[in-house]
Amino acid sequence: MKILIVEDEAPIRDWISYTVKNISEDFELIGSASNGREAYELSLKIKPDVIITDIKMPIMDGLELSKRIKEIMPEVFIVILTNFADFNYAKEAIGFGAYDYLIKSEIRPKEIKELLFRIDEKIKGNELQIKPPLNNKNEVKKRYSKTIEKALRYIEENYKNHISLIDVARHIYLSHEYFSRLFKEEVGENFSTYLTVYRMNKAKELIKGTDMKISQIAMEVGYSNPGYFSKNYKKYMGVSPEDDRI
Repeated sequence: MKILIVEDEAPIRDWISYTVKNISEDFELIGSASNGREAYELSLKIKPDVIITDIKMPIMDGLELSKRIKEIMPEVFIVILTNFADFNYAKEAIGFGAYDYLIKSEIRPKEIKELLFRIDEKIKGNELQIKPPLNNKNEVKKRYSKTIEKALRYIEENYKNHISLIDVARHIYLSHEYFSRLFKEEVGENFSTYLTVYRMNKAKELIKGTDMKISQIAMEVGYSNPGYFSKNYKKYMGVSPEDDRI
């Protein structure tokens, strides 16, 4: 994964460059620039996969750079560097197609590492996208990044127990904030909803296929309170567990 750093303050630019180079051999720092115009011209030559850029810079700022880059290289992942005072500019850049932002005063190597690995997984996921079957071009099998696949497997193996978003995030070595955002982005719904629906579907299989008591089924799919289980079942399945058995 080829990375370009754009920052007019040399100490910050050098620190981020040093951090990136020490994260993984798969991450290649292919250049750095001190303003948006320099970064734009450099991007045309070196074709980066990721651009980490400051918002406020001389000659051409990060907003203008983001707009121009996304017009000619829409596949590039742009990460915005911002201060609290300029946070509205970061949100504007997201609207232009920037992927994410980092607040300068809060940047730590861990945050940079997590963000870059998340982008790397998305890039690899796009490369591994399965082609549509010949008998239907309209259907494409959905593929998740390895990180999300690992999280989904953890849910499959542990849904009977009390698990939380934080538990799964720890299992895949991501902060719970990043994991929550990544899960919603790839799966299409938040973690708690996915887990609940997964449990309800497992419960339905037991309701239809066994003679287990409803209270036993509740325990089997991770609910210690049968009443709360029944309430959730009706909410998500449209019918009470007892009525669904009839």
